[in-house]
Amino acid sequence: MQHEERKSNLWKYALLGLGGILIFIPLMATVFSSFKPTKDIISNFFGFPNPITWDNYSRLIQDGISHYFLNSTIITFLSIAVIMLFIPAAAYSIARNMSKQNAFAIMYSLLILGIFVPFQVIMIPITVMMSKIGLANTTGLVILYLTYAIPQTLFLYVSYIKVSVPDSLDEAAEIDGADKFTTYRKVVFPMLKPMHATTLIINALWIWNDFMLPLLILNRDAKMWTLPLFQYNYTGQYFNDYGPSFASYIVGIITITIVYMIFQKHIISGMSNGAVK
Repeated sequence: MQHEERKSNLWKYALLGLGGILIFIPLMATVFSSFKPTKDIISNFFGFPNPITWDNYSRLIQDGISHYFLNSTIITFLSIAVIMLFIPAAAYSIARNMSKQNAFAIMYSLLILGIFVPFQVIMIPITVMMSKIGLANTTGLVILYLTYAIPQTLFLYVSYIKVSVPDSLDEAAEIDGADKFTTYRKVVFPMLKPMHATTLIINALWIWNDFMLPLLILNRDAKMWTLPLFQYNYTGQYFNDYGPSFASYIVGIITITIVYMIFQKHIISGMSNGAVK
């Protein structure tokens, strides 16, 4: 029995190792290529850069990547801010009332249905609508990110509140004289720290790397481009010059990877604190 279990674990580790290699090799090739001139990339794609050159990054700075990096940062920050402001509050209200009032249960079901609507179905109507109401800009894009984040994020928050935040806390706060808003702000919201970190990472990764919505909403004005839009148009502009393109990919990868590593620690610590409490 132990022999079969060890054999099964060996296969699992082998598959995980193979998967890691398949991810690691292209990633390292991208990193190496960002420090090589195009002729070296073509002649030795997987090889270590020799010599290492920073010319690709210098060209990116000259071509204004900092402006598009700032655009992506602002859009991601504002989108996460409105998501964290509105959705947890809505989830708290729904979680506490959906078993008491059918209206909340119906509202929740309708909002969750958004998970099953393919983006391609509403892609053109959304683009036309945002153009007609004058929101084909950064503000409109932030509103769309909030809208698209609602189904999955609301589902996560409602499930977490129902399981991990008991109704007795509300009753205790009410006895102490707190109203619903104070209870949410001072009692419930701090207890949602693990879910805050989880949803922040999920939505930040998606918004930072998103290509389709910025393409539909912002592509008409180059000044409003996000980093993925810049990378797309930059690759087309310098199609035969791969070095700067690879360098632009690394800029995007490093930034969101740092954010992920920071908040991953908060998820672990938040869950541990919740378990101790």
